[in-house]
Amino acid sequence: MGQTNLKRTHFEPRVEVLNPKNDDKQDVDFTGYFELGDTVDVIDVDAAGNILSILHDNAIILAIDDTQGFVVLDAVVDTTAATGTPKIRVQQIDDGYQAIDRLYRRRLRGGGAFALVQAIEAQELNAPIVGQTIFDIDDASFFRAGDVIDILADEGIIASDVTIVSVNPNADAINNKATIVVSGVYDTSTFTNPFVLDKTINIEDAIRRNQERIDGMDTPVENIDLGLGNGLDTAWEIPQLFVEHSSKLFIDGRRAKKGIAGTRATHVQGTGNGELTITSMHMGLLGNEDEIVVQAGAGLTVGVTKTYKNNANIIIPGQTAYIVTVNDNGGTATAKQIADAINADSEARRIMQVQYGGDGSVVVAPFSTNLAGGLDDGTGDYSELEQIYENSITGTGFQWVSLHMRPNERNRYSEPPADDEEVCIDFRKATENVDR
Repeated sequence: MGQTNLKRTHFEPRVEVLNPKNDDKQDVDFTGYFELGDTVDVIDVDAAGNILSILHDNAIILAIDDTQGFVVLDAVVDTTAATGTPKIRVQQIDDGYQAIDRLYRRRLRGGGAFALVQAIEAQELNAPIVGQTIFDIDDASFFRAGDVIDILADEGIIASDVTIVSVNPNADAINNKATIVVSGVYDTSTFTNPFVLDKTINIEDAIRRNQERIDGMDTPVENIDLGLGNGLDTAWEIPQLFVEHSSKLFIDGRRAKKGIAGTRATHVQGTGNGELTITSMHMGLLGNEDEIVVQAGAGLTVGVTKTYKNNANIIIPGQTAYIVTVNDNGGTATAKQIADAINADSEARRIMQVQYGGDGSVVVAPFSTNLAGGLDDGTGDYSELEQIYENSITGTGFQWVSLHMRPNERNRYSEPPADDEEVCIDFRKATENVDR
């Protein structure tokens, strides 16, 4: 029985265009024949397979998505103009061997396409620095700095060959999404369903990166120096997000016992878009000695006053211990501006975290008050706390530890670490978005 000579058999793959539209992004029923950079023709074909017309010739494929089933061309093509069925044919394939190579052998070698696509949930232009953009996505675990991506939407390609500057898994898919930072400023807010498509990664890369992810999961970090005590501070910010329940805090070499935070002191000032919700970073009754002052003054400035010891080495109830003072920028500072200013100050955010109500657009009148409601119902020597991030606290990632001050309990800390006491911590760094 004879064997078919595929090399001499003419083969012209024609892939049907689904959902015809006047666009550079065309939905197709199969992407297996395509590769980036292919030259293709968009043709109109009748029921017998005859070419009725060429809708566009010599178009270049700029992007391919195997999962969602589309290609992006370097030209806008009106496939609604077809009187028969619009199809795309690949000029690079003209015999059976080439078709089989693309369908099977090339993918089996591990270098085939890998559809790495993530929807853009939010954006921040000119951030973290001018000339860059932050995109919020649900999962950044397979992306790497240096990857080249396309930015697309239902309308087609927004930008091509964009470089990723940094990748941040962050903590939570709702309140602290994973992010990528790209070089360039790209506003996707006017487009429908914008997303990014990684053009660098292939199947082989994906396997290797997955191995790296497994190796790096919950990587232990040890002996991170948080500095010397000063007799005042009881809360420390860790340099990066850590996995909840993984911290080991040491004060002068003695390991502290981790517990739970209990009821933290709070205060709510104002309502609606002028509301401020203030939460103490001090655990228990000590949080009730925190005071916030918004006062009339030039500029939007933050000042901190810290006191702990009196002659009896304890805080007298009602005695102000920690004060955060904010000048109201000549009476123009809004709730958002005040909250952002406190949260951005490295010393003030050791004392309190602040959220604003609504869009925070209402100007806040001067006021002065202590926080209240803190109870010594927490447990252990210290607790892990989440950070303030984009006006949220819960579900934003653990990045703080705070001591419980219990002067009347012999097995707890009666005062903050002294000037000669070293504070350090071990933890497991968060390498995955916890809600992936």
